[in-house]
Amino acid sequence: MVRKGASEIRSKLVGGRPCAGCGRPIKGGLYCEACLEKFRERAKVQGERMESLKTNALRRVAAGRGENSILIINSDERNLSLTKIILERNLPDYKIFSASNLLIAINILLSHEISLVVLDADYNGVDMLRRIRDDKRFKDLPVMMMSGSTQREIVETVFSLGVQDYVTKPCAPADLIGRVNKLLNINEDAPAETPKQKTYFDIVLIDDDIFDLRQERETLKNRFPCQISTAQSAAEGMKILEQNGADLVLVSLDMPFVNGLKFLSLIDSNAKLRKIPVIIMTDTRDFSVISEINKSSAAGDVKKPNISEDGLAFIESILRSPRRLR
Repeated sequence: MVRKGASEIRSKLVGGRPCAGCGRPIKGGLYCEACLEKFRERAKVQGERMESLKTNALRRVAAGRGENSILIINSDERNLSLTKIILERNLPDYKIFSASNLLIAINILLSHEISLVVLDADYNGVDMLRRIRDDKRFKDLPVMMMSGSTQREIVETVFSLGVQDYVTKPCAPADLIGRVNKLLNINEDAPAETPKQKTYFDIVLIDDDIFDLRQERETLKNRFPCQISTAQSAAEGMKILEQNGADLVLVSLDMPFVNGLKFLSLIDSNAKLRKIPVIIMTDTRDFSVISEINKSSAAGDVKKPNISEDGLAFIESILRSPRRLR
């Protein structure tokens, strides 16, 4: 009975079993060679398609985010970390990426919308810049070059490769941030920069009390991304404004000779400076004094020297609001 059953099974398999794909008889396995070849080709095409979709998705995500990003490229890890810390602390509206070699840099450039590249020429930076510019996708990418060298040949080389700025090291953090901010606003559509568009602010702080001045400066520095110029008299403050301008002036009301309100009148009479908002700082809450400030062209007042959280919020609202004639 066993032999007969085995014979019957063998007879049924004469010509082989059917292919699961096309139904043709095969000697073993589930699929014939032709079907297997089709499956391999299909898997290859699908793999290539998935890779393409993944790359395009990364680009769409970056473009859709509209993110403001800066890429620092420096093969010296210590300088790379230091520059990254400076930019992150002073440009909170920007995402800061870092790369220590060209491969990492290219991957970041492909997957993110980079607004500016900061390159260090002293650590293979010139060679990296050449290789970036060789890629037509990055030929118009804004680049700032940093270097400790002032040799004419190096400067001419980097500018011939299309850098927008050349910063000589050592560079003070405030100067670096100011120049980065200037480059980031080069291509703005708006005809003029306003505090709302800026991420870094120039503030002039005027107070005759040196201890109050230091405390006020530290409070502002810890709250806002800014460069603060200090003065202990109205004359000194006016000189700073005439030379450099500012996004905001904070002036103490109780100064000898020319107090805060008299200083404000000097600003109002100067066509070049009258658009700059002025906040009066005072340690009094006397109604008549506050009323006098409110009647003036001042943007408002804050209590000194311990500027409250409400006061800081008010200062920020002035900094980030469009300028207007006072």
